[in-house]
Amino acid sequence: MHSTGTWRLVAGGIALVATIFVLPTALFEVFNGTAEGGTIALFSVGAVLLLGGLSLVITGLRMRSRDLNTARSYDTRQATTQDDDRPIDSHSMPTAARQGQIGGPL
Repeated sequence: MHSTGTWRLVAGGIALVATIFVLPTALFEVFNGTAEGGTIALFSVGAVLLLGGLSLVITGLRMRSRDLNTARSYDTRQATTQDDDRPIDSHSMPTAARQGQIGGPL
């Protein structure tokens, strides 16, 4: 099932994981005052990854919650299985032939 906002959540999560590897050392050197040109560039990349990842995760969660809060009906639902394969009454006992197929008691 394709949910709205999923790609944003995935991309934001990847960006946040990348931030964990890029930002800490550069952040430490920038705040200690020992940063050089490459470290400042890494700090900038880490800050952009952090802000971008957070914004993607937040917008993805909002899009997903908006999609999940919409009313569903049989006309607008996304099919997950064939309707012919679905049992009519899911609480009824399966037939003897069906139990034999799934390995249950005959």
